[in-house]
Amino acid sequence: MSKNLNSKSILKIFLIVIIIVSIITVEYFLILISLEETIDNIKIPDIIVETEFEKLTEKGLEFSISVNVFNPNNFELKIDDFYLVAKTDKNNKVGSLSLKGGIVKPGNSSTFKSTGIIIFEAFDAKVLTFSINGNATIKIGDYDKTLSLSTDMDVLIPDITDFVFQNETVDIEIPVQFKIRLRGLLAIVVFKVFNPSKIPIIGKNLVCRIYRLDDDTKTLLVEQDMDPCEIISKADIRVETEILISYRKFLFSGGFKLLPDWIIFQINGDLLIAGTSQVLPFSINAYIDPHMIRILDKR
Repeated sequence: MSKNLNSKSILKIFLIVIIIVSIITVEYFLILISLEETIDNIKIPDIIVETEFEKLTEKGLEFSISVNVFNPNNFELKIDDFYLVAKTDKNNKVGSLSLKGGIVKPGNSSTFKSTGIIIFEAFDAKVLTFSINGNATIKIGDYDKTLSLSTDMDVLIPDITDFVFQNETVDIEIPVQFKIRLRGLLAIVVFKVFNPSKIPIIGKNLVCRIYRLDDDTKTLLVEQDMDPCEIISKADIRVETEILISYRKFLFSGGFKLLPDWIIFQINGDLLIAGTSQVLPFSINAYIDPHMIRILDKR
């Protein structure tokens, strides 16, 4: 009788153990299924990118960028570093940077910021494309999953003149001196330019034209090309040119008047932003009283 009881007791205990193990196994599988379903149903974070162009440097145009990441899940995300590449519409790389990542808590947002440089070649493009890529890691217990995050945004190229001079002006002067010569009137024309920007400017296609003005009639007397020049940052330069005006042209181009009302010196040309094909055309006039010619010659 005792043996039977012991056998029955052992059998009951064995059955109870089997039931407990079965329950634990079922719960374990349920947990596994729940984890797998959770991981499979992970929502992709929302990304908002904002960028702003700051200032011009010797290396290019500095810009700032902020990447806002919203985590719609019930668990935190670990964001690895973001990488940004800026390319032109011709697929030329003109800049890059990295943004340090961090943790984004459930149902919350985090913003990651950095600054970078786009080179001057970017100003020759019509539009820039900023491509941002990174990874987010989710860890739940012993399970983890990596999500690839990426977004592209098109950025319009700003007007380079807004950054080159920044409310400062390029000072251009035309000092002129006359000297009497046997073959005509010698005009010594100086093209003087001050560059207020932080980058070099190149003066090209410079042409000096001299007119006489009689009432409302303007007559071209002579024109001559001037040498190109490079104006370094925060400096000025003088380009001097000697132009001979024949007496016949000067005195007899105004009908019955020997001396004009005014002598006009006009310099046309282009200012190029170094490292780009951006051109800033300009034209400047200087008016000289012809009666001053005798005064200048006496000095």
